[in-house]
Amino acid sequence: MRMNWLCFVVCFVVAPEGVWGQSPKDIDQALRRAKAYLYSIQHDGNWDLPQRGPEPKENARGEISQIDIMNSSQWGGLTALVAYSLLQAGESPQDARVASALAFLKTAEVNGTYALGVRALVWQSMPAAMRKETLELAKRDRDLLLKNMRTDERCRPFFRYLADDTGDTGSDHSASQFAVLGLWAAEQCGAEVPTAFWKETELAWLKDQDAGGGGWSYSNTFSQRMPVTPSMTAAGVATLFITNDYLHGAAAVECRGNLPHKAIDAGLAWLTAHADETFDMKNQFPFYTLYGIERIGLASGYKYLGAIDWYQKGAAALLASQEADGSWGAAPYDTCFAVLFLARGRTPVLMNKLEYGIDTHGDTPREGHWNQRPRDVANLTRWTGRQLERELRWQIVNLKGATADLHDAPILYLSGNQTLSFSAADEEKLRTFVRQGGLILGNADCSNPLFATSFKKLGSKLFPPYEFRALPVGHLIYEQNFLRKNWRNPPQVQGLSNGARELMVLLPAGDPARFWQTGAVAGHEAVYELMANLFLYCTERRDPRTRGDSWIVTKRPEVTATRTVKLARLQHDYNWDPEPGGWTRLAAILHNENQLDLAVEPVKLGEGKLAGYKLAHLTTTAKVKFTDAQRAELKAFVEGGGTLLVDAAGGDPLAAESLEAELTAVAGSKPTPLPLDDPLYARLGVSADQIVYRPYAMKRTLGQIKGPRLRGAAVKGRTAVLFSPEDLSVGLVGQSVDGIFGYTPASAVAIVKAVVMGAAGQP
Repeated sequence: MRMNWLCFVVCFVVAPEGVWGQSPKDIDQALRRAKAYLYSIQHDGNWDLPQRGPEPKENARGEISQIDIMNSSQWGGLTALVAYSLLQAGESPQDARVASALAFLKTAEVNGTYALGVRALVWQSMPAAMRKETLELAKRDRDLLLKNMRTDERCRPFFRYLADDTGDTGSDHSASQFAVLGLWAAEQCGAEVPTAFWKETELAWLKDQDAGGGGWSYSNTFSQRMPVTPSMTAAGVATLFITNDYLHGAAAVECRGNLPHKAIDAGLAWLTAHADETFDMKNQFPFYTLYGIERIGLASGYKYLGAIDWYQKGAAALLASQEADGSWGAAPYDTCFAVLFLARGRTPVLMNKLEYGIDTHGDTPREGHWNQRPRDVANLTRWTGRQLERELRWQIVNLKGATADLHDAPILYLSGNQTLSFSAADEEKLRTFVRQGGLILGNADCSNPLFATSFKKLGSKLFPPYEFRALPVGHLIYEQNFLRKNWRNPPQVQGLSNGARELMVLLPAGDPARFWQTGAVAGHEAVYELMANLFLYCTERRDPRTRGDSWIVTKRPEVTATRTVKLARLQHDYNWDPEPGGWTRLAAILHNENQLDLAVEPVKLGEGKLAGYKLAHLTTTAKVKFTDAQRAELKAFVEGGGTLLVDAAGGDPLAAESLEAELTAVAGSKPTPLPLDDPLYARLGVSADQIVYRPYAMKRTLGQIKGPRLRGAAVKGRTAVLFSPEDLSVGLVGQSVDGIFGYTPASAVAIVKAVVMGAAGQP
């Protein structure tokens, strides 16, 4: 029996405690080696034989060589699969080696179902500038695929390998699911596929589902009964995801709770029960199976297969089994499947959608209406990726695992039409997620005031100093890629800010998710463009992080600190602690890298409690005016040998101006720029020109300037006051976010580490 070229497998349920296993650098290296191998076996600009071979025959065991299949009925498919994997791994279509393969595919007389499906994926991978040309190519492949569809009553609308497969050849779910994937890709290019095809396809796959267990077999049209398998069950689940998108998006528009899909749910349950075998690299088609896991993972949004992080598990298996020449498996297509798993599985995540319960204070919390629109984020992500011309994905997460699990994406999305009610433990995870640099987005489904009101109450409870307000018209979120002034009906947006960045954003009315769910863009562009802007705001308009590439730092228990430095965080009445997560992260960095424990303690300014501290930090996002008692305490602190580090969090100019005035009063002289040969800068650990600023700061006034710009004030012959008008506090948190006038996270850490190490007595 012939191999199922391509499949989908499911991943979902509960997130376990754990940390990321394979570093992005390791995966980058594996992909570089694999791409080099694929290029090394290219000949005449492609990867196929010069011409199609004869249809192969089965051997005595009823088997057919997969290479023979690819060189006969599926001729052209290998070049399509290699080109697709290279494009998905970041290779440019302008690269001469890729361009030659594309030229071959444009004219090759491909007619095999698998080969056509892969070639359609190639056209769908082309950049927007080439879409006019690829649209015509996609239309051609759409028509060829539909020509291959079986039309006899027994097999319609399934597929086999070629259009002329007749008689007892029947049809199979492997070729059929790949034809569906190719037609989906063609439709994404703009080559419309008849709705009737999607309707027939859905009914046929539903009919073929095993009633007892929820899975699918290779075929129900062959003479012998075939067993249910993971690959074909995954194919069934993935096909129903596609048909559901085209046929039933509108059914989930009204707020009727989470709508189950019995067939998909049964397929997912079957796959969960048979999950262990999917990661066995000794099974018959391990690389093909792993690619299937990646496909269904991206389609469903779920991060986990049972309790397994499917990408982490699969990546570990692949990195351990790569050959010395960069290949995997016995044939080039195995390497392609491995490349697609590694490259696509770590695609940057636009946002995580939170699965949550309500009435969580009881023993049996009820499921919340978190998924009334099951394809809202999926459709939004697809649209955003096309507009930004890069692959993006989305995920479903919950609060059962570590907080770090939430940081695959910069945005955590909550939707619903009920009153939110989280346990104290869940509230702490949400608070920690934001303090570590994340943003929580809420959409009131059907504009329900119960959700909107409770979302705002949640914000007040998590971050009591701050309140929601209508997002100002000139906010940076409205000035990213799409301009608010061009929106006919700007969405209502409320934000909760710490004075430097937005912590939570609420869409209280208008119900944008209604339009995301149906994929309706025309006339509703603003609700899509707003989300693209929010993503750009949260990524600082940079290339977003790949999955697994995190700025989160935790203390390594195997490291033993050799000394401790006490730090006083100075409390006052002007938003003294906008970014508490920054100091938690810096303490972990100092512990891991310098064997130094930083004891961070809040100290209320003006109450005479600074005695015993050598180092104090003062920050704000607002204009400050201290009392005489507070100024006197600061003066006594620096005159007594203490070092005072001060920054304007976020780089707010009013905060910086008022802080400078207060420091001048305390030190008796205005802080002046430190010379580059100051001893402080000798402890940076990097050269001065490696201290750089965020894009926002460079765009506003700093240009391409490099080097630290700390100012100092001398007290009793030493520099006792260190002042940064540019932000350090947000930088310590480590994340990208727009609108911060200050140093990049790496530079902020280097500067503050130098200050702390100086206080610790390091020469």
